[in-house]
Amino acid sequence: MEEKIRFRLRPLRIINYLIMIAWVIFLYIFFQSYFLWLILVVMLTIIPVSLFGTVYMFKRLRLEFGIGKDRIIHGEEVLLELRLNNPTRFPAPQSKVGLLLANTFLENNVKWSVDMPVKMHNISVMRLPLSFVNLGRFTIECDSLELQDLLGFIVLKRNIELSREVYVLPDGSSNMPPDVTNFMAGAAEVEESKHKGYDFSEVSDIREYVAGDRIRDIHWKLSARNDNLMVKERVATAGSEMVILLDLVKDDELAQQILGLGYCFAKSFMQQRLPVCILSWNQAEYSFEEYRCITEGELVEAYSGIFQTALSNHISEDLIRYLSNSRPYLTSYLKVEVRDGVVGVQMLQNI
Repeated sequence: MEEKIRFRLRPLRIINYLIMIAWVIFLYIFFQSYFLWLILVVMLTIIPVSLFGTVYMFKRLRLEFGIGKDRIIHGEEVLLELRLNNPTRFPAPQSKVGLLLANTFLENNVKWSVDMPVKMHNISVMRLPLSFVNLGRFTIECDSLELQDLLGFIVLKRNIELSREVYVLPDGSSNMPPDVTNFMAGAAEVEESKHKGYDFSEVSDIREYVAGDRIRDIHWKLSARNDNLMVKERVATAGSEMVILLDLVKDDELAQQILGLGYCFAKSFMQQRLPVCILSWNQAEYSFEEYRCITEGELVEAYSGIFQTALSNHISEDLIRYLSNSRPYLTSYLKVEVRDGVVGVQMLQNI
């Protein structure tokens, strides 16, 4: 939806031009020159041509913009493309496109403008490379378009409502992925201690480890008493998953570190063929947001969902109590948190 056109006069330009006209009139009277008379006619004629031509063109001028990708990893560049379509044969020296970039997750924004030429009966294209410093959900809005006439007497402006979204996700391609073996073993032991003979699923047999067996199937207690690794033959694996609780804080930098570490752990678990359930508190709904992930694509969608709610709504002082009350069936989980100013992970039992 586009609003009506607004005008703003530039008095200094108008006064300077009137002084020039007065000076040409004086010279014409003094010299009686045909050439000066032609200059005076041109100077007077160009005024309505500039004003009415610019207004006519501005009403038909159309702005479009697009973004290369709507989901990128942290540190990756994305191209923002602005396109000004002028179907008329009237030019303009320059236009100004007002842009607003807002991070709805971290609740901050920045405003800037881009100058673009307006070509006659053509499309002007400008491509801007953008690199995002923070994680989150970014909305890029074109909120205004300004144009001045050829003589610079007036500035025309109208508001525009065009927007695109970009989700900036953690970079999970670490050269040193976290070792999740101990966490997987700990989860299995907690489950077995609570339900005798049950390890995420029904176990039908015990045998020696062979290449290609999943690490999460290793029977750690029995392997410790034997020279060889022993694994469990499973009847079914329904319900097997690792729960990761993101304990976010108000500090933007620490919150992003928590999100990044949780992303790396989730990705590592999935590489071991262990599904992941990510929990994040939503204060507005007074409940946990729950995202179950089997593939990296689902993990990307999970973080995109988290970023749709502002960081301040993900924070709670009674996170553990809420988790215990809302999920009494949960035996153990990983908690990504800040301890003594450092972001880390610990495995907790749900008591």
